[in-house]
Amino acid sequence: MGGIGINSVSCAKWYLSLAPSSAPVYWRTPKHLERARMEYEDELHGGFRKWFHNPSLQDKDVFDIGCGYGGRTVRYAELGARSVTGLEVSERLVAEAREFARVRNVTNVRFVTGAGEFLPFSNSSFDIITSYDVFEHVCDLRQTLSECLRVLRPTGKLYAVFPPFYHPNGAHLDSWLSRMPCPNVLFTTQVLVQAGYELLKERNDIFRPNALRPSDKLWNLNGTTVAGTRKLLASLKCDYNLVLAPIFSRMNSLWEPWRMKWYAWIVAPLRHIPTVNEVFTHRMVLTVGK
Repeated sequence: MGGIGINSVSCAKWYLSLAPSSAPVYWRTPKHLERARMEYEDELHGGFRKWFHNPSLQDKDVFDIGCGYGGRTVRYAELGARSVTGLEVSERLVAEAREFARVRNVTNVRFVTGAGEFLPFSNSSFDIITSYDVFEHVCDLRQTLSECLRVLRPTGKLYAVFPPFYHPNGAHLDSWLSRMPCPNVLFTTQVLVQAGYELLKERNDIFRPNALRPSDKLWNLNGTTVAGTRKLLASLKCDYNLVLAPIFSRMNSLWEPWRMKWYAWIVAPLRHIPTVNEVFTHRMVLTVGK
């Protein structure tokens, strides 16, 4: 799957403009520790851990890869972990995470700057690795997973949740450009990139997404699919369990507003059909051990 091949920028702009969106205020003019507090509050209500029925962190050395602003990481440290380490590629985010830990008076947590492909840790350093909506963003998922396995202890577990690229909102345009579903199913990524830049310019919107990296399919997205993830995991020869969460699920924040509960059962089986499941999977829920 790679888009149905529509290569008209004007068509893409028309489609995206049917339901335009713009970057939120907390992106444009962030307040001090605002994002860290948002992450923390979400984790108080289950957040990441609810995907795995709240695994125990008690007396564990935990590594949170792609820790964002540190809100979840700090919460993990409060839940009885022996130590928690958060890693982000941006020093700005790491600095805010450290400040949030100081505000919460949490001392068994540390934050470091680095990339998932080159983890700055010794072999067998952690009992648990957590990753929430991160693996779709890394430059090289194979190398990142290999690095996670390297730093994971023999009896340890990696818990990861991330959307497939062809999820209806998997292009991540809904938060700053358009709420129209499946744009990268309908249009080639090259067309979407050009259409996106042109729309921002025509709107006189000064917001710009991060620059495209060589490995990106779209802005900050590596194009990870369900099929590709399965193939990658099989090649790593690790012990894993990959669950496909249905697109209409209680885990989706739109469950109540869109009354998904009334029709979820109709489309739930579609997540088990190859190729079709790329669009009807809400999240890939992955557990990995050595």
